Amino acid sequence: MKQTKIDWCDCTENCVVGCPRGCEYCYARRMNERFKWVEDWNEPQFFPERLKAFESKTPKSVFINSMSDIAYWERDWVVALFRAMIENPQHRYIALTKDYEKWCKVREEAVESTTEDLSILNDIFFVGRTVDKNDRMPDDFITADFINIEPIEEEIDTWRLVGYVDSEDDIFAVPAGRAIIVGAETGNRKGKVVPQKYWIDKLVRFADEWKIPIFMKESLRQLMGDEFRQDKLPWMERI
Repeated sequence: MKQTKIDWCDCTENCVVGCPRGCEYCYARRMNERFKWVEDWNEPQFFPERLKAFESKTPKSVFINSMSDIAYWERDWVVALFRAMIENPQHRYIALTKDYEKWCKVREEAVESTTEDLSILNDIFFVGRTVDKNDRMPDDFITADFINIEPIEEEIDTWRLVGYVDSEDDIFAVPAGRAIIVGAETGNRKGKVVPQKYWIDKLVRFADEWKIPIFMKESLRQLMGDEFRQDKLPWMERI
């Protein structure tokens, strides 16, 4: 597994490379244009042999899709991932998607395709919903393990980060995720959005109100000054 400068995990391991989403600020696509890992970035490719890297004995927090969106993995790739994680529960595995609803469908198909006990994944596998603008939030509320607001492209309407769950006895509000990660766009892209401090302050107030951790990426350290903050994320508590 490869060491990384991403400050909310220890390392990365990408068994899938490529993504059809076409985000204008995608660093992974730019890197592929330079290094040519896959011929067509819009057609994700699976490298199953890379899953053997999970056999490393030293516990790590592993970002498993810095070069893809897990919602666009094929069902059999996800099944293979599940098996590799189950066989190596010493690590904590983190994934991101901008299409959480699609991921839920792919995950369900993968679950139906295996007879293995997947219950351990509840403790070692964390999937975050990436939001950069308000219109990334869903029409129907579905919670994720955490919310990744990176890069933040505008002031986020925090009311969009709350949903309502209808139980047998009552309807109650819950946050969209158990933690928030927020960061600014890096690099020198033309049209790059520079965040305003009050955007971040608003998210901090929301996180504190709901008693969930908030983790600011290094890209916000200068902007936030003494208010820069990196709370422990769920996988950091378990490794």
